[in-house]
Amino acid sequence: MNLVAIAEAYIAAVRARDVDAFVALFAEDALYIMPNGREYRGHAAIREVQAMVFEAGSPFPTPLFMTVGDKAIAVEVEARLPDGTSRFTANHYRIDDAGKIARLSVFMKTG
Repeated sequence: MNLVAIAEAYIAAVRARDVDAFVALFAEDALYIMPNGREYRGHAAIREVQAMVFEAGSPFPTPLFMTVGDKAIAVEVEARLPDGTSRFTANHYRIDDAGKIARLSVFMKTG
């Protein structure tokens, strides 16, 4: 299983604002945790929240650094916002045996 390819597919789906491609990366009962701590479980909930993010003019992500483990990958991301500013996140992906995202935690970086 190529964890880097999974993270790259995630970034590509966000850049394209392709909610179908985005949701397809997740396991059926996946947990998606946003920087504000809100949790979304399962395809329907993930689709709903991500569609709202895309409609609001989601940031354009650029991976800066990746750390790959056995079944997890952490990616530091610079996300350029529509107003030209940037925010930085650390995305932690836990991958299941089928190669799907079982849990994604997105943390806002400060300082």
